[in-house]
Amino acid sequence: MSINKCLFLATASSLFLTLLHTDASLAFSFTKIADNQDSFNSLGFFPAINNEGVVVFSTNLDADGEATGIFISNSRVTTKIADNSSAFSVFSPVAAINNAGTVAFSANLDDTSSGVFISNKGVITPIVNSSDPRGFGNPVINNLGQVVFSAPLNTQNQGIFTSNGRETSLIADTNDTYTTLDGYAINDRNTVAFVASLNTGGRGIFIYQGETTTPVVETNGDFDFLSSPTLNNENTIAFRGVLDNYTTEGIFTVKDGNLSTITDNSGPFSFFENPAINNEGIVAFKGALDTGGFGIYTGPDPVNDKVIAVGDALLGSTVVDLYFSNQGLNDANQVAFYAKLANGTAGIFRANPSQSPPPVPTPTLLPGLLILGVFGKIFRSKTKRMAHEQDLCSNTKNPGFGQEV
Repeated sequence: MSINKCLFLATASSLFLTLLHTDASLAFSFTKIADNQDSFNSLGFFPAINNEGVVVFSTNLDADGEATGIFISNSRVTTKIADNSSAFSVFSPVAAINNAGTVAFSANLDDTSSGVFISNKGVITPIVNSSDPRGFGNPVINNLGQVVFSAPLNTQNQGIFTSNGRETSLIADTNDTYTTLDGYAINDRNTVAFVASLNTGGRGIFIYQGETTTPVVETNGDFDFLSSPTLNNENTIAFRGVLDNYTTEGIFTVKDGNLSTITDNSGPFSFFENPAINNEGIVAFKGALDTGGFGIYTGPDPVNDKVIAVGDALLGSTVVDLYFSNQGLNDANQVAFYAKLANGTAGIFRANPSQSPPPVPTPTLLPGLLILGVFGKIFRSKTKRMAHEQDLCSNTKNPGFGQEV
């Protein structure tokens, strides 16, 4: 049977596979997008999702792990964007998708050249290319079709660029002010946020808008380290930051100079990865708990704000590993993620907010629960700054951590 036929049968059956979580307080259902039982040998760790609920992911198709490809799926229909049976040889592990279904990815070609490409309605178009396998960074794309990506420069330095396929602009490079450029995002205002190390020392998150670059937050203040940012159309930036002499880390947002704490490790969490923010202002992130285990959350409460975590039931088995990217949240609060299960299944899934409210508690318990809920919300809203010793290198002790995008 051909792989396309296998994909059709697998994805048609997945239409009926919506997995309801047993804990009503979570209010999420889970839909399988693809797994290693659906003609895929393995799948990329960092899927991205658009507002239509369509997920893009990278995959290996053969047992030897060498045949790579980029696919999209809404759980009912899976479509191949590109694989190495054509002119491509290897793809970047993380692709991007906008609301029109346009996919952006970087890849090397069989002739050793490389480039950044977009795919729209089955037509693949190069955005930029190089005669060498130059290592273009993972691209991101906005709803205007503007793509941002990183690439080495002829001077052996690095740059961040934007391009719509007709005009390409340099946003930042490591020739002067910056020594490294590590992560970037773009919104529908064509505003670009990126993180960089400075030649004067320290690190910062910067915003590029209208040919002007402005520092948003830097390590010359409270912060000791800053990771890759993501931003929404209101120019609110979400990021992971480390502060207080490396004893505290958390997920933060900043807009117009106003800094807010989503959560930090003075509470039940120990460390974090890959925050994503949508246009509703919701922030999702991957977090590890002081008590052990980790999961994907949308706030400081690991119970009420949990999307899914290690140990949860999924697809008739139990989750043992999870990955989430800063492109894994859409405006409908759907979350795309990678999960490995105890029975050996590994796949891409979509978490869907429940359309119906959770069951109402019994009347005798309701007043007390309401009071506890109010006080719990008040306490959760306060940012605690207690010193919390932590070895940042301990990320390597936890499966599924240490891979930020």
